[in-house]
Amino acid sequence: MITIATSENNDIFVNASGNLATSLDINALANISKNKVLTTLGEPEYNQLDGIPYFETIFTDTPKIDLFQAAVVDTLEILENVQRVSNFDYTQNNDVFSYSLLETTTYGNITLEG
Repeated sequence: MITIATSENNDIFVNASGNLATSLDINALANISKNKVLTTLGEPEYNQLDGIPYFETIFTDTPKIDLFQAAVVDTLEILENVQRVSNFDYTQNNDVFSYSLLETTTYGNITLEG
């Protein structure tokens, strides 16, 4: 698996040779997974049904964590080479919602945090 690499700020960049940086295998899948979870429902121009329903689950008077978790797990588990998503954990601190999860893949384990 290969994909365009992104920095910690989720920006594409050029490598030391001046070429567009790429990621392979587990790093590529980690980038894809991160971007899938960052995508808001309706954001993809060609598939309005793709994305995480943040406005319907997290950005509500009473956050619906179980629905958010289900959307994230479903989105990640349909990716090629992802075997299972587990260990979903979250915290809410002064209106800041954070989560972490473990993604078991054919390349190894990936920890996602957001």
